[in-house]
Amino acid sequence: MRFPSIDQIFNWCVDVLIFWAKIFGITYNEINVYIFCVIWPIFNLILIGFVFFLLRANCKLRAELLKKRT
Repeated sequence: MRFPSIDQIFNWCVDVLIFWAKIFGITYNEINVYIFCVIWPIFNLILIGFVFFLLRANCKLRAELLKKRT
């Protein structure tokens, strides 16, 4: 099985961005900025916050479990 080269994947991604830019009536550069400079960082901050929330919840549950065992 032959996998596509990185250039083919990149070109496909550019085509997808151009397609969505046309749908929204904006340029390729604008959609690039919106995705990679606005949406992506916000999404990452939300994910980081969720990870900290889950870590904290996990610590609380572990503490409760230790109390029940002793």
